[in-house]
Amino acid sequence: MSDRRTKILEAAADLICRNGFQQTSVDDVIRESGLCGKAHFYHYFKSKEELGYAVVQHRFEQFAEEGLAILRDPMIDPLERLERFIDAEVADQAEQECRGGCPFGNLAMEMADAHEGFRKRLATVFERWSGQLQSVLWEARPQLRDDVDIARMARFIIATLEGALMMSRVTRDVTHMEAIAGDLKRFIAAQRRETPAASVS
Repeated sequence: MSDRRTKILEAAADLICRNGFQQTSVDDVIRESGLCGKAHFYHYFKSKEELGYAVVQHRFEQFAEEGLAILRDPMIDPLERLERFIDAEVADQAEQECRGGCPFGNLAMEMADAHEGFRKRLATVFERWSGQLQSVLWEARPQLRDDVDIARMARFIIATLEGALMMSRVTRDVTHMEAIAGDLKRFIAAQRRETPAASVS
């Protein structure tokens, strides 16, 4: 990917995160990215819509490389990886001072009902995120109760984190997300198999 195209994507992603897709204009993106004019923009993207799709893809690639990387570390116990991932999401929200939230959740709220192209792409993003979580949970399968539904649990983790992000963004208080993350980790711990009690001789 060219440096200029990346710069446009980053500028557009920041604007969309702050203002929403519909309130972000091509002129805003040109100005924010320091382009000379629309000809440069349209050299890389045929339309604002195409740019929006590229932003979704770009942001998920970043999330997969950075945010989801901990889930793929084979040297760490899978359930510990999951806890570290949840903690990292809380830390990221605290670092942002509870502004911005999740770019995928934000776009889903704004665009899923209004634009089928965005809805489908965002559905794919959440499916891929769920797939990463399911992989970790399958690794942890020997530690989990037999009745745990892996796919359902992965969806529940995402929904809980998205709700926590929204609440902390609205209240500008990361303690809401910290509390919900703590409840989520306790829920995950409750899905573990019971350890047989040691026999007393």
